[in-house]
Amino acid sequence: MKKHILIVDNNFLNLKLLEKFLEGLYKITLMNSGIEAIKFLINNKVDLILVDINMPNMNGYETVKNIKGNVNLKDIPVIFLTSKVNYEIEVKIIELGAVDFIRKPFVKQMLINKVKLYLELESCRQNLDEKINEKIEIIKRLQDVIIISLAELVECRDENTGGHVKRTAKYVKILTEALLEEKVYEDILTKEYAYDLIKSAPLHDIGKIGINDATLFKNGSLDDEEFEFMKQHTTLGALALQKMIEESNGESFLYIAKDMAKYHHEKWDGTGYPIGLKGEEIPLCARIMAIGDVYDALTTKRPYKKAFSHEKSIKIILEGKGSSFDPKIIEVFEKINYKFKIEKESL
Repeated sequence: MKKHILIVDNNFLNLKLLEKFLEGLYKITLMNSGIEAIKFLINNKVDLILVDINMPNMNGYETVKNIKGNVNLKDIPVIFLTSKVNYEIEVKIIELGAVDFIRKPFVKQMLINKVKLYLELESCRQNLDEKINEKIEIIKRLQDVIIISLAELVECRDENTGGHVKRTAKYVKILTEALLEEKVYEDILTKEYAYDLIKSAPLHDIGKIGINDATLFKNGSLDDEEFEFMKQHTTLGALALQKMIEESNGESFLYIAKDMAKYHHEKWDGTGYPIGLKGEEIPLCARIMAIGDVYDALTTKRPYKKAFSHEKSIKIILEGKGSSFDPKIIEVFEKINYKFKIEKESL
């Protein structure tokens, strides 16, 4: 398939001359204004743009500024057409992100050579981007495998909570996606933050690997001393994740995993542990995990209690609005908790 070149110039003779030089080699589209060119680009794919600097209404600089400001168009290589070249113009061309300029009057072979060169460079860039994206996906999948493996390793030590990691990760995903849709805490909960939050959820209890067997495996309720030991899993998890951060150049999801591990037992009213943070002092990721964690604890059978029904568990969680849990998050949870039930029944 021939490469597609868009030529923008208000001078009809220039347009036809450039078309004649390049016809047969490429698919050519001619436009006589920057405004029309931008409209065309929104719905049509092109591989290279040639644009004249001096045009009425919207000159070449303004046209290219608009193109480079559009996330879907910004990577298209642009070559300016100009009869005048000086230091200021060259600087302006570079600042706007154009790859080069072609001086008028046009020299056919020079034009053909430059067009060929930049189309080849663009093909190389696209191929490189594809390879990089493939490698990134491989790394992401590897990270996911390592995360799940670490979490399951911890869970193997605590048979009383089998499946907890997988279930809470699912609940966190449901709640996070609902909060995104409702635009709750949208200044913090970006798509990138949400991705990292969901990715890191299985690591929230990683600190349990450092809890002694007598406490972890006890077949019943913990006494006060044992509970104090158990509470240490939050800080132990944070320490382990801090070491991972230091050894990995600070992957963003690890910072969220660290906050989640350390603070998911904090309460909105400040009565939680390990620090006693209150309200929005508690990281958002931990406030979200707190709900998923408690829901799973309530609906799962433990040696010291039966599994509560979904309805009873929801009632308990809603009663914790403003005391144990973030009121804004609970409002969203109240609307979508039926999805937790569906997920619970499917696991």
